Amino acid sequence: MNCLNLFRQARSNQVFIFEVGRHNLPGSANTNISTQALLGAGSRSKKDCMRTIAVANQKGGVGKTFISTHLAVALAETGKRVLLVDLDPQGHATGGLGLEDYYDDAQRDATLANALLAEWTGDASELVYAKVEGVDVIPSTVEQLLVEPRMAAMRGREYRLKQIISQLDYDWIVVDCPPGFGALTDNAIVATGNVLVVLQPHGSSLRALELLLDQLSSIRSGLGVEVNVPGVVVNYYEDTKAAERVDGVLKDVGLPVLCRVRKRVAVVDAWEEGRTLIKKDPSGHVAVAIRKLADTLDGLIKEVER
Repeated sequence: MNCLNLFRQARSNQVFIFEVGRHNLPGSANTNISTQALLGAGSRSKKDCMRTIAVANQKGGVGKTFISTHLAVALAETGKRVLLVDLDPQGHATGGLGLEDYYDDAQRDATLANALLAEWTGDASELVYAKVEGVDVIPSTVEQLLVEPRMAAMRGREYRLKQIISQLDYDWIVVDCPPGFGALTDNAIVATGNVLVVLQPHGSSLRALELLLDQLSSIRSGLGVEVNVPGVVVNYYEDTKAAERVDGVLKDVGLPVLCRVRKRVAVVDAWEEGRTLIKKDPSGHVAVAIRKLADTLDGLIKEVER
């Protein structure tokens, strides 16, 4: 059975839960963390709870970074403490937010790359480099290009990001994933438990979606990790027959479209300036759509205990 068919059977209150299982975290004193705990059941201090999400797709060039950065800024506008993690070795979020100098600096010790490889083991708050448009940022660096091959021999490598962000205190953590499959995307999925899928309204996006769902299914079966897919953002949306077909398939499998962002030249202009359209054009279509997306996700994604 392919994963698109699996989605037809997995629908539950518009949040798709691949498996209710138990999590084994290598090196953790508590090696059985129940799904109930991960879903935020029970009483706990508010400051120990947060929402986390990975923005992902197997296909590159669909606008994941655009959605990640704008979502983070929209959430911060509501007064929430938000962290954006640039997990992409290409550093598009880092550069797009005006942090190119950080990306090119290979002399730093406290970097996400070194933390993922356990070559730096300080306080995770030291990885937070800057606040941009109200959002704290853990940037990418050029050395992150070497992380995946070096993680291959690491025991429990899929849990490295989870161990890092569990030290941090935020209301929301948004992780911008690299395209393709690999240890970094696996880390984002395991660390957040929630995946926002970004795709373009083209037929090729449906194949990319199926490949991503296959990856989520593998994580579920291989690691026993629950993965929620609250829905899809259709980026660069245009009124075409291809877009209608994509909408029809998503509707057929029961995967909700949470947001449609139309193609805009202003997006490129803002990116060149190191700004988001949330700030550059706060009343424009993109800003309004992303704010609605942030509000929707804030209601859909359950808090988890740090």
